[in-house]
Amino acid sequence: MFPRKKITHLAAALGITTATALALAAPAQAADEPGKLTARLTITELKTGNDCRVLTVGKVGMTHAQAQYLVDNGATARVEIWGEDPAYDNRMYKGPKATLSAVSDKNGGGLFIVSDLTLFCVKYLDEDNGPLLDIGDEIYTKIIFEAPGYQRMTKKSNVVHGSYGLFGT
Repeated sequence: MFPRKKITHLAAALGITTATALALAAPAQAADEPGKLTARLTITELKTGNDCRVLTVGKVGMTHAQAQYLVDNGATARVEIWGEDPAYDNRMYKGPKATLSAVSDKNGGGLFIVSDLTLFCVKYLDEDNGPLLDIGDEIYTKIIFEAPGYQRMTKKSNVVHGSYGLFGT
């Protein structure tokens, strides 16, 4: 399957537009180095209810054949949501297994990792724990990737700044 078509199918399965999937994947593809893991986080507050969409896209640079081998032979990835703080960072959510697929692209391809979560914003993204300290939230995700023949790899995403507490916007 051609790379764009594969991303289109993956995007449809996840309920996102192909343009969104390609835009999110683009930063991860910018510096495909064999064996290097990249991660990109986007948080969107949904208009209905108090839920947030937490979308993490990652990629491990490798050939399509290598990526397909890993998908077929037990590679796994999961995403954790973390709150960034000056003193220490705290894990706020340990997500289920992410979706893995082998892709080919202009940068050579790799193993595409997607975690698309819908979570209650206040419960999972308010990292300041209360109205007196709720001056904004700094959220990042961490991809944990494990595969046969690879050492366990972790990668921190970009930090997203928002206000997800009771007094958020």
